[in-house]
Amino acid sequence: MLYLWIAPRRATSVNTRSTRLSRLLSYGKSPKSNTDVYSVISIPRADIYRFGEAHPSPPLFKDVEWEVKDGQTWAVVGPEKTALLETLLGHHRVAPNPPAGLFPFLTARTPPFDPHDTVSIVSFSTRNRRPGAPAGGAFYDYSARYGAVREEDRITLRESLPSQTRLGEEVTDADVRGVAGKLELEGFLELPLVALSNGQTRRASVMRELLERPRLLILDEPLTGLDVIQRPILLDLLYNLHIHHTPRILLGLRPQDALPKWITHLAIAKDGTVKTGLRDSLDYVVASHTSKDGTLLKNKTQNEAKRGKEVVSLKGVRVAYHDRQVLNDINWTIREGDRWHLHGPNGSGKTTLLSLITGDHPQSYVQKHLQLFGQPRKRLATAQLQQRIGHVSPELYNAFPRRQPGLSVREAIATGFESTFSYRPRTQAMDDRIDELLAELGPAAWGKTKDAKKWDEQPFANLTPGEQSVALLLRALTNRPSLLILDEVFAGMDDRMVEVAKAYLRDRLDETQAVVFVTHWEEEVPWAGARRIRLGDGSAELMYID
Repeated sequence: MLYLWIAPRRATSVNTRSTRLSRLLSYGKSPKSNTDVYSVISIPRADIYRFGEAHPSPPLFKDVEWEVKDGQTWAVVGPEKTALLETLLGHHRVAPNPPAGLFPFLTARTPPFDPHDTVSIVSFSTRNRRPGAPAGGAFYDYSARYGAVREEDRITLRESLPSQTRLGEEVTDADVRGVAGKLELEGFLELPLVALSNGQTRRASVMRELLERPRLLILDEPLTGLDVIQRPILLDLLYNLHIHHTPRILLGLRPQDALPKWITHLAIAKDGTVKTGLRDSLDYVVASHTSKDGTLLKNKTQNEAKRGKEVVSLKGVRVAYHDRQVLNDINWTIREGDRWHLHGPNGSGKTTLLSLITGDHPQSYVQKHLQLFGQPRKRLATAQLQQRIGHVSPELYNAFPRRQPGLSVREAIATGFESTFSYRPRTQAMDDRIDELLAELGPAAWGKTKDAKKWDEQPFANLTPGEQSVALLLRALTNRPSLLILDEVFAGMDDRMVEVAKAYLRDRLDETQAVVFVTHWEEEVPWAGARRIRLGDGSAELMYID
């Protein structure tokens, strides 16, 4: 159980502590014998197919041999990592089926645990539906997080948490406070979920799964959206959970994620194969953005002479919810041709600041000095404003409609011309622009020429997470907008997709287009000479501009 690392605040008897410890020591072990050791994951030798496909159709992965033993710490990496992780969740078919099942440590016991009840995933490379959002893939209004609903109608973080574990045990208040404390979320338990930042929301997703106490927890891209302070905190917590089997942890990491020191083994999913082994024995290098002499690769730098008219002007901007200050006295000017890197800790107000510029935030109308494209915000209709802004963000990614049947990839991209979320008729000029973007940023540019011809005809909802991110980037670029806001734009993309997207942003944008690029990873910024604006740690104030 989680009690090993939760420190109860109330006094606890010796007998109670002993009972909790004995429950912990038996957690994840066979009732037959505490000395029995079973493989956590076992695929002796098999091919992996999509459901409904079989030989002679090509498999997703061929000749997979993968065994995860207790005591080992594994990370799954490579451009096809998500497909391999989905296999563990039963989304793809393993042929032949492993004799002891995929998870011998669950099934080789009496009675066996059902993997559906005891294996779970927290995925940040895929869409996580917000509590209260409509089911079935419909669009929902993500701007509601900015204060458009009454306080009493909002679901708090505490209210969103499970009351029982996956096996029916009660989740106590001590459990909640203990896990929240480890994830530095205890001070946010009574806040509405919609008021949490992206990083806080993602830590809350981890918290929710831990409270359900699975036997194996898979985390796909857990470092996405976390600031430099929160990354080591989360990784240390996951390591401590793993070594105590509360629960066992399996990580899926992006190309730019540094491998935690405690990872002993890797599974590299690439080009239809899975290579497994000790991390030092495999040819895997974290994506680097430095030259051979260790200096940052030099891209096009900011040219002062090409700065043009004001696109955005904020002076003394403030946002507060009751007594909670979110932004305080922000001054910022964005001009044509600017390349900005906006960063700051989780919860520092980055998303709120950008929502004022996009017009999504209700308080954008009451700012004394918020000028957009040379006009006061209150004089611009939101639809008119958003057609001049190309926008990618985690909120938009999560809210974008994915109903089946629904928009094709081309239709989804075309919604960017009018900044809508539903089908619109296209002109020949629109299709020509989409074809131009597909040639530069689509499958052919990733080296997947055989997938390029009909890629845009398939349903948007059927794309991999990385492909959906690419399609939404194309959507933002369709109108050649005066301002691009790219918030965690590379989430879910593999290393080749990121490389292609960065090259396009660096070299192919019009020199008059202004860009605000939001990331916690300095090496993701395409422009070596980008200006930087940083929001403070909890102060909701601008720390510096350079």
